[in-house]
Amino acid sequence: MAIIRETKRDKLKKLWSRYTKFTKAAFFLVLALFIVGACTIGGFNGGGSAYLAEEGSTVAFYLDYQDGATLDKVYLNAGTAYAETGTAFTVTVRTSSNSSESWITSYGFGAKKISNIYSSDAEALGTNYDWVQLRDESNTTALSTSRRLVQLEFSCPVLVNEVVFVDTNGNVIPAYVDEADVRELMTDAQWVTFRDTFHAQSGNEGLANLLDAQQNVETGNTVYSDFTEDEMYTLMQIENIVELGSRVPDGGVFNADTDYGAFAVLPYVLSTLIFGRSAFGLRIVSVLFTAALVWMIWLLARELFAHGDKEKEGWAFLTACLFAGGGLALTVGRLGLYLPMLAFLIVSSFYFMYRFFTRGISEERPAKSACNILVSGLLFALAVASDPKMLLAGVGVVALFIAGAVRLERAYKAKRQALRAEMRDANAKETSREVMLENAAAAEEKSAALGAELSYARRLVYLLFFVSFAVGTFLFIVLSAIPSNSIFMRLYEANPRSPTLGIFDYLGSMFGGAFSLTNATSLAAGNAVNAFGWFVGLKGATLFSASAEGTYSALNAQVNLAMAITALVGFLFLTAYTVLYYVTGGQKGAYASKHAPTVLRAYFVLLAGLVSSLLPYLFAGQVSAAQSMLFNCFYLAFIPLTFFTVSAQDTRERAKLFGRIRMNTAKWVLFWLLVLYAVIFVLSVPMYFGIPLSAAAAAGMFGWTTFMNNGLYR
Repeated sequence: MAIIRETKRDKLKKLWSRYTKFTKAAFFLVLALFIVGACTIGGFNGGGSAYLAEEGSTVAFYLDYQDGATLDKVYLNAGTAYAETGTAFTVTVRTSSNSSESWITSYGFGAKKISNIYSSDAEALGTNYDWVQLRDESNTTALSTSRRLVQLEFSCPVLVNEVVFVDTNGNVIPAYVDEADVRELMTDAQWVTFRDTFHAQSGNEGLANLLDAQQNVETGNTVYSDFTEDEMYTLMQIENIVELGSRVPDGGVFNADTDYGAFAVLPYVLSTLIFGRSAFGLRIVSVLFTAALVWMIWLLARELFAHGDKEKEGWAFLTACLFAGGGLALTVGRLGLYLPMLAFLIVSSFYFMYRFFTRGISEERPAKSACNILVSGLLFALAVASDPKMLLAGVGVVALFIAGAVRLERAYKAKRQALRAEMRDANAKETSREVMLENAAAAEEKSAALGAELSYARRLVYLLFFVSFAVGTFLFIVLSAIPSNSIFMRLYEANPRSPTLGIFDYLGSMFGGAFSLTNATSLAAGNAVNAFGWFVGLKGATLFSASAEGTYSALNAQVNLAMAITALVGFLFLTAYTVLYYVTGGQKGAYASKHAPTVLRAYFVLLAGLVSSLLPYLFAGQVSAAQSMLFNCFYLAFIPLTFFTVSAQDTRERAKLFGRIRMNTAKWVLFWLLVLYAVIFVLSVPMYFGIPLSAAAAAGMFGWTTFMNNGLYR
């Protein structure tokens, strides 16, 4: 008899066949979102490692001209500048001939201003973290081949990532800063002149980092080659940890990202260590978290809608699709911001706590089933360590836990009552007193066993809740703060060179500071709106703007306007439905149906999510639509819940869509709304991806998609 061996391909096909069609569809949705995101976030050209240039310090370079070409352009990639944000710092460029040390600022060089994240100075050439050209484009004076020395002087402490010199043939000029390298290229007479200059800088730590990414220059002004101002705060935090370390710059103003907690930056540190501090290296973490967030929305919605019914999984898939194409997943979700990670952690915490609420504690495997609480708590702890404001977002998760604990108690109480009822029924038919006593004793024994089981489940539930939510939060905050200890020292110590505060003093200051949004950008005032403005997406948030005359090029975080309005209508409708359900008698009233428990349960979970996402920003200023990513995870879910509720009451079949999907009036309305969503999505693609358009085209395509013009949309 021949033995048939199952191949790996057969095993994979068998595994794949176990999943429902909507699970497969959700997988491909997440995969597509990840691929689109990863392919449209920019390249790998970063500025390399950094060199700390102190205030007033200079760095001299020796240029080895090739093929008779001379210096044409000087590109600088400056990182963190320790000056006031919103101001401009100065980099002075000088040249000298080989024969005598005479540094001059002619030939289109001189003092050049660079914005520190942003500034209103019209003379600023660009911003730190982007490639800035330091020679006047209008200057056509040719340098002689004898001018091989260039010097840069910095007005404040700056972490300089790279300096690149380009010749008149468009090639990168080999440049040298190391004393030994320059000595080999100079004649004895030249070396006598410049020996002290290069010897003085040879001992500076990280000097070679100025020339470690010479081929990475990126010109242009697009969101794929430049960073947004919001991302610059993330880069600042990364550089403070990786490049600055424990060093304390002389003079200047120390800046750090104080709007978030210590854990938030760590995944981005890891990513940039792998891929470099490039657009791809910074943003790929957000793309991963956004894709994972869409998957978690699918899982949570499936728990809310389906309850194991494969046909109802379509509503969960619709929920995931609405968020994926609703606007923020393709804008905020593709930038190097912490918001996708925070949304993922909180939604995941909701999902696992909701599993505890619905499934309780298994009698067969109580410890394993109780892990839903543990995972939920640890995810929430990571969220708080990433942003202390998320502590207020725990309101919804804790409410679910309390509801689950009460449900657990009621389940055991119901089992005890069932035992007593069973005993009474048995004794009602029994005439023997002895047998009746035996039945009562057996019932008491089973009741005692149930009591012991409940006592164990109760201890397990509350222990895991305390360990994950309280102990886990404390540990994650403390452990994640270790890499940022030197940042806290420079932020909160009166004299960082002689620290007197302890780690808990630092954490207290960090915790309090996170509840106010202070890391402003040049777009902050135009984007600002209070937390409740998110209900209808009153304002979009322009996160990047590079418009030239007659051309509009920007990246706008704006929820699909039709979705925002539909979700508001759905929210009001479901709120009225819920009130009427309870006012008219609940399960015995006019609004009772077999679908009512599903609708009501989903409504309260989504409502808890809305409240939880609003509370962290309720009292913070300068809030914008970008911060509403978590809010929209729950808000847009009111659209499918509304049509699920109405469709369940509408049993009249009108026609089949595509010859397969049974349609009623509610589903036809939903279908045409989806068409409208798709039209607005297509029109909004340029602002989701920063595609340049004429100003008139931008106004016609998506300029009307926000109720309240922020002065930057059109």
